Amino acid sequence: MMIKLPAIALASTALAACAAQPMNSPVVVVGPVVAVQPATVAAVTAPKPQYGTFGFDTAGMDRSVAPGDDFYGFANNRWAKTTPIPADKANYGAFNLLDDLSHTRTQDILVQAQADPNSRIGTAYGTYLDTAAIEAKGLTPINPWLTQIRGLKSKAEYPALLATARLNSVDAPVSAHVGQDDKDPESYVMNLSQSGLGMPDRDYYLSRDAKLVQAKAAYQQHLAAMLTLAGEPNAAARARAIIDFETKIAKVSWTNVESRDSD
Repeated sequence: MMIKLPAIALASTALAACAAQPMNSPVVVVGPVVAVQPATVAAVTAPKPQYGTFGFDTAGMDRSVAPGDDFYGFANNRWAKTTPIPADKANYGAFNLLDDLSHTRTQDILVQAQADPNSRIGTAYGTYLDTAAIEAKGLTPINPWLTQIRGLKSKAEYPALLATARLNSVDAPVSAHVGQDDKDPESYVMNLSQSGLGMPDRDYYLSRDAKLVQAKAAYQQHLAAMLTLAGEPNAAARARAIIDFETKIAKVSWTNVESRDSD
């Protein structure tokens, strides 16, 4: 059911509301008896809700649907039909609102830090925004990495290159990270997962759906453009080779349904 704020926000509000309740009787502390009378307690103002009243979004419900037949439709139909998904998002809901708010607050912090010449965060943010300086440098900052790639002579050297790529946040055919063991949360383990696709999943490479076929063709054009901008020769042919390689990876990748099997 659509709720206006997640449970943790509701809990926080409930705690704040409890703190704001008037104290109608003395508070007694065990040990030396200390009585605190209401007049001596400073009033606590409960924070105002930012998205209206808390609880279920009853206006988004569709009571013409029997909850026993389709509970999702009963709880969300009207909201789903009347709430457009913003053009810059793939989905939309209460958590998106909170995410947008967090981004706005983060930007406010960065803008304030940018005004401080001694702030490393502010300097980093200002450098990020200085697109003129970025464009002037061209590929110079990543030339050492490109040189390392071009210097690869054999498959035996490939694993070391992938390790360096991972440190640079560049995907490889197999992704690795350390995290909690799903079956033993007290332990951390190495996790391996499939990776290596430039597009979202295997269907973009293998499906005959017209939109996905179009996306694959556009992706190949994008690869050719990026190789050209990087000064690489034979950009079109190499873009085709990359597509062929990623398609082979897609053929042995799990489907989204298979990936949801945690075991």
